[in-house]
Amino acid sequence: MATTKELIEQINRLFTENRMEAFMDYLAEDVVWDMYTASSGRTTFNGKAELSQMDGSDMPEHTNFQFSTIVIEGDRASVQGLSTNKKADGTEYESNFCDIYQFKDDKVVRMGSYVVDNIK
Repeated sequence: MATTKELIEQINRLFTENRMEAFMDYLAEDVVWDMYTASSGRTTFNGKAELSQMDGSDMPEHTNFQFSTIVIEGDRASVQGLSTNKKADGTEYESNFCDIYQFKDDKVVRMGSYVVDNIK
């Protein structure tokens, strides 16, 4: 059984490398993922099946992630950082983010993502 820190490192590495199929392997079948952004408000995905149907065509390309803080307590963890993103038109911008995870049996059962885009 991996430690929570090891799980966080593995999950975030897969996400930053855009290896979504492998990333999804770390999610429970009934995972709930709440995403909060200033531009689109709250979006909730219920279950891996719903997440796999997500149309990522309007998602930016993530070109860099920097993790500034990782806090772990038991089966919960949070990751704070800064990402550099690229829009479809090539414009780059930064986003501050905080992801909060809850684990059960080495799988993410709940996740909250808070993102603030710094578009100039």
